[in-house]
Amino acid sequence: MELNFKTDIKSWLDNLEQLDPLTTGFCPNLKPNATETINIKAIVFDIYGTLLISSSGDIDQASLSVGNMEKALVAGGFKIEKNPETIAAFILEKLPEKIKTNQEEIKQKGHPFPDIDIFKVWREMLESAEKKGLLSTTGSESLADTIFVFEILSNKVFPMPGMKEILTKLNKKGIPLGIVSNAQFYTPILMNYFLSGKFSSALDIELFDPELSVFSFKELRGKPDVSLFQKFIPTLRTKYNINPRETIFVGNDMLKDVYAAQKAGLKTVLFAGDERSLRLREDDERVKGIFPDFIITDLKQLLDITE
Repeated sequence: MELNFKTDIKSWLDNLEQLDPLTTGFCPNLKPNATETINIKAIVFDIYGTLLISSSGDIDQASLSVGNMEKALVAGGFKIEKNPETIAAFILEKLPEKIKTNQEEIKQKGHPFPDIDIFKVWREMLESAEKKGLLSTTGSESLADTIFVFEILSNKVFPMPGMKEILTKLNKKGIPLGIVSNAQFYTPILMNYFLSGKFSSALDIELFDPELSVFSFKELRGKPDVSLFQKFIPTLRTKYNINPRETIFVGNDMLKDVYAAQKAGLKTVLFAGDERSLRLREDDERVKGIFPDFIITDLKQLLDITE
């Protein structure tokens, strides 16, 4: 995917507000069932709510505002000299509508938990605005900038405490690291910035094996679709000679993470380190009788589990 960035995105990233996790009151459980020994050889992570603090708690639950839409359009080079608030409000109103329409289209293709092509959604929103005579484009605008800025304004993110240090230590221990995340193109960019302090449009994340990394936006499928977890298992076996039962998946959501990962045959770690993002899904029948193998409240506890 070629990303057309024209704005100095790093300046936006450098000014991100620091976020701190909110305690959940959970107690960690760092020991598996007494009848079973788990030899952990690989770790796969969720991102939002696990590696990254998310102000909304989830990539799908951003706080939308007309002001953020205005700033994002300006960042992308769109000319909105007249009635900027009206234009931004119209486009913002179209966002959930276009997302739903695109999700339904993808669902018809046999994806039970569809994820969208975010660029297609935004192009359709802007075309609607043009047809209404609210917006005109020159072709020089950067949709990537607009989407990226809107995202970081609408769903503020920041690394979980110790994220970079823990991932670096796990990597140095020779433990293969992977990802299964409901994400969009900007997610790897955010992660690489938090890991290196540099802006890069690369869609592979430092310290993680790309062959063990699965993103919903690339598959047009979202968690809890078990196929996302099943996709990297052949690589685990052929490249590393590691079985799913020797792999832990770390996530904050009992349905999207623990339930789905267990269905794929993985061991699981519930991350209960931030009240914003902890999703127990107690009213969902699918998680009844489902328990994670471990519970952690701080990423550094993974070092204890993997000793």
